[in-house]
Amino acid sequence: MPNFREFNVRLNAMSGMRRVTSTMKMVAASHLHRAQNELSFPVPFNKELIKLMALASQLPAADKHRLCLRPSAGPAKILMLVMTSDRGLCGSFNSMIVHEVRNWVAAQRETRALTIDMIYVGQKGYNSLHRELPACMDPLDLSAHPSFQETGHISKYAMDKFMDGTYTEVWLSGSRFVNTLKHDPETKRILPIDPEAECKATGKTAEMPILEPADERMLVAIVRQMVHYYVYLAQLHRAASEQASRVMAMESATTNLRVMEKVLTLQRNRARQATITNELTEIVSGAETLA
Repeated sequence: MPNFREFNVRLNAMSGMRRVTSTMKMVAASHLHRAQNELSFPVPFNKELIKLMALASQLPAADKHRLCLRPSAGPAKILMLVMTSDRGLCGSFNSMIVHEVRNWVAAQRETRALTIDMIYVGQKGYNSLHRELPACMDPLDLSAHPSFQETGHISKYAMDKFMDGTYTEVWLSGSRFVNTLKHDPETKRILPIDPEAECKATGKTAEMPILEPADERMLVAIVRQMVHYYVYLAQLHRAASEQASRVMAMESATTNLRVMEKVLTLQRNRARQATITNELTEIVSGAETLA
């Protein structure tokens, strides 16, 4: 059994770790509060964009345009955007997304032939998946609070590659923030879009307004903005989910360290008591020998 001094060294180290995890929890909680507020920023823009999408879907060019055509069941060339974090210490946040991507790829490969290129936004997803699902570019790093300008080049690349025929579908996998205790991994298709689903959300207008230009240029412009919005929103959800997961992980670590400190304190007191008992026994034995 370690002696009294060794127990003190271990307790001091554990106390320092507890202070670190407690501080990280407070920092993550501050980031989480800001990330939750940022989730509401694109809502007004999205409402107007959905209305425009419902109108653009009624354009003559929308019926047969590849942006709106349902993907075929045959072989597909897919570009997939995976949104994870750059750092760890956030519980099961990254592992849940990695597990979701693997399950989705396995399910898709059972039903059709796929060729998949990946864009990893976040180092953790790249480290876990790049050997089995190769990336078409280096992993991208974004800040804890992404801006629309930061995510713009990702969505622009996806849209341009889809329009020139390099890919037949574009999918996005990430985490959907629900609340501090719940954030669900999800995978959804962002290209080609589903105009019927957008129209159901708002309802078709009785009279077709005048749109200029009333051809595919308007449709492409609106869809491009929608792709920007989807990628930006996915990053906002990623940031909020990551911070929420880190808050819970650091709270759990702090609680566990407190429990371990109590156990070590008890063991240290027992070791000290055993030392005192041994010393008293030696004193009494020596006194009896002298007597």
